[in-house]
Amino acid sequence: MTIHVTWQAASQATITQLSNGSAQWTADMGAASGGAPGAPDPHELLDSALGACTSLTLQLYARRRSYPLESIRVEITHEEEGGVYHMKRHITLGGPLDDAARADLLRVAEKCPVHKTLSGQFEIKTDLVV
Repeated sequence: MTIHVTWQAASQATITQLSNGSAQWTADMGAASGGAPGAPDPHELLDSALGACTSLTLQLYARRRSYPLESIRVEITHEEEGGVYHMKRHITLGGPLDDAARADLLRVAEKCPVHKTLSGQFEIKTDLVV
């Protein structure tokens, strides 16, 4: 999959358009840097990827295991310190789940695909197309 990111000076704004070919969304600089307050900044998009993946992974797993999961709330915070991006994930599960089910769901949350990706090493190659 390819994510397409575009910006046009004619818009007279910093907001950036993003698309994967079928869905479209936007991003901008943080409001403190002059961006639109209604659009997420790139760090919020990164953090939201972990939160979304966690929720979706838990939904699928709970359904397969027939756990009585009624709701999921995932909160992601981050701090940058010493060149390290520290993410903190708080998960709240609703429903009549026993301790074993909750422990199992926590184990599965640690294995969501975005968590695995963010916990691994990254390599980014960039080229300039003329």
